[in-house]
Amino acid sequence: MIRIIMLVPLSEDISLTTITLSLINLISKKTKNNFFKSFFYFSLINSSIDKTKLIVKKYFLDDIITLKNIDFSNECFNSNQYHMLVNEVIDQCYQKKDINGFILIQGINRNKNPDADKINYEVSQNINAEVIFLDNLKDYSLEGVHQKKNKIKIFLKFNQYRYVLGFIINNVNSPFIQKQYNFVEKLNVIYNLKKNQISFDIKHDIFLKDKFLSIFHFIPWNKHLLKSSIIEICNFLDAKIINTKNIKNSIVKKIIIFDENYTKITIKDYKNALFFVCLSRLETFIKDLLLKLKINKISGVLLTGKCQVVKKILYLINVLKDFNIPIFFINANTITTLSRLQKFNFNINFYDKKYIDKILKHTSSYLKNINLNIFSYDSVNHQKKYSPKEFCYRLKILSKKNIKKIILPESYEPRILKAALISNNLGIAECVLLGNEKKIFKIARDNEIYLNRNIQIIDPDIIRENYVSRLLELRKNKGITESSATKQLEDNTVLATLLLECNKVDGLVSGSINTTANTIRPALQIIKTNPIYSLVSSIFFMLFPQEVYIYGDCAINVNPTAEELAEIAIQSANSAKTFGIEPRVAMLSYSSGYSGYGMQVEKVRSATSIIKLKQPNLIVEGPIQYDAAISRKVAQLKIPNSSILGSANIFIFPDLNSGNITYKAVQRSSGLICIGPMLQGLRKPVNDLSRGASIEDIVYTIALTAIQS
Repeated sequence: MIRIIMLVPLSEDISLTTITLSLINLISKKTKNNFFKSFFYFSLINSSIDKTKLIVKKYFLDDIITLKNIDFSNECFNSNQYHMLVNEVIDQCYQKKDINGFILIQGINRNKNPDADKINYEVSQNINAEVIFLDNLKDYSLEGVHQKKNKIKIFLKFNQYRYVLGFIINNVNSPFIQKQYNFVEKLNVIYNLKKNQISFDIKHDIFLKDKFLSIFHFIPWNKHLLKSSIIEICNFLDAKIINTKNIKNSIVKKIIIFDENYTKITIKDYKNALFFVCLSRLETFIKDLLLKLKINKISGVLLTGKCQVVKKILYLINVLKDFNIPIFFINANTITTLSRLQKFNFNINFYDKKYIDKILKHTSSYLKNINLNIFSYDSVNHQKKYSPKEFCYRLKILSKKNIKKIILPESYEPRILKAALISNNLGIAECVLLGNEKKIFKIARDNEIYLNRNIQIIDPDIIRENYVSRLLELRKNKGITESSATKQLEDNTVLATLLLECNKVDGLVSGSINTTANTIRPALQIIKTNPIYSLVSSIFFMLFPQEVYIYGDCAINVNPTAEELAEIAIQSANSAKTFGIEPRVAMLSYSSGYSGYGMQVEKVRSATSIIKLKQPNLIVEGPIQYDAAISRKVAQLKIPNSSILGSANIFIFPDLNSGNITYKAVQRSSGLICIGPMLQGLRKPVNDLSRGASIEDIVYTIALTAIQS
């Protein structure tokens, strides 16, 4: 089974490439032989933007397989293209689902897309990824650490990730992580690890003692790892070259702003420093700094802004050239230039293997204490939960395994025609339309639906008479006459049901314009109940953001007895297994355990007992209230010995009144995709649509029907 872990950045300045490579290096070396045979990597950014894949392919090829990057950098959240990309991610992960392996996904950074937080959240949820969050820490005081902890808690409160492994806090005390730019000394922080080791451990303990947060480690920023050339920086800023002296060997390890606070500059080691100097302060810079302090071996000077005294500036630049240092110029002012520079990667040189090794050694030295068992299969103890997109993707995959013929008797409804076209194109099913061909194509053209000529269309007027005798035979015990049979067959749903009964098609979907009764009645009369069951019931697949729930029965049985309620639960559990959902059944009531009494409660209690007798291995709890069925905390208070402890995924309502009201209230209030009702207990699959069904609802109902058949 494949294991998926996703790295999610919470801030822009966390050196995403460095951390990703460090984890790859750490995990591939220490856990490959113990925990998995295959190690895959891909990113949510285009390879031309994100260089991680380049480095992985160049230096880690023997340890890791790089998959196709899926680029979300230019996509708006919830756009059509965005949804296509999410499906690509699901597809890429799903193809590896049976491999004894591990997929590491690099999430998207905020500076690559303003919707990064939403994209990372939805992608991780839809592939059931376990998440490692990456963040920075610019303020290393006790107050700063507490603020960061509270900020993380607030983030998690509003972004309820399903599986969180922990956090890595990188770039502690980095001078490049700042909100304000009117500073000098802050950009010249020299991090002394030995000096701060005691306080470092104390602040680390603040997180370690918090049960809510799991921090793997803090990684301090190290100025000695900076190796950015002045050419790279100035090319990034589109700065113009004025003087090229010593430009090839010029490495930038610190940036110093020469502004109105220049008198506060006390650091005497200016080696490898790049000075930002506004043109209006150039004369002061030369007189008070370069000449007075006799600065040498600086990396260069970047002149910013504009100045009206052109002749004087030209003279000063010529003076500056005598110092034999690289000089660049940019029209933008210092603050704007610094703002742009925040997106420059100071932390890694993509083409220097020795330098990459040096960075990874530094970073990995702090990550080495991670409990590597979190990456083993033994640590995966959470139950399988399908996200909405993953469940829908699974429906498509399962329906494609054996292409079935699904008949659609409401063929003059545009939604049905569009859904039929989509289903055929995706290979979900071979849809059969029941209606006059000319009329169907006219309706399709009028609604800009371009039906494929390969879609089978059956004209009911041509075949009706062929099924009169079969209907008479099936309904002979009900005293039906030939005249009555002929009249009933004028209803396309009745005719479609007979086609299904005669094995001309494999399943039937109707109800977009007809009532539930009009769809189900012919099925009960003609298809009839499966011999192993005593009734027909229904379920809805409720596609919640965190998980897919099953609601039953919300469409068929008005007031089932305890025996019937038990059968509905068993049918629902069997249906769940068909779609890869491990059933955990909650028999709902207004009371949990033995806290309440009454006929309705006793009915549910009796039904639960019957289920346990008939299906002793089925996880079931009842009577139980809805909140105790979905919340572990509530369950521990109300029914502490519950077998599901807030983890139910199948909810059986005691009657149609409560079930129908609940599913519609939840669907409409939350805007959920709701697939169903799917009928259970028939000999052959017939499924009813809500008259308000969307095209997407219809497509997935067709897929459900194909899988059932």
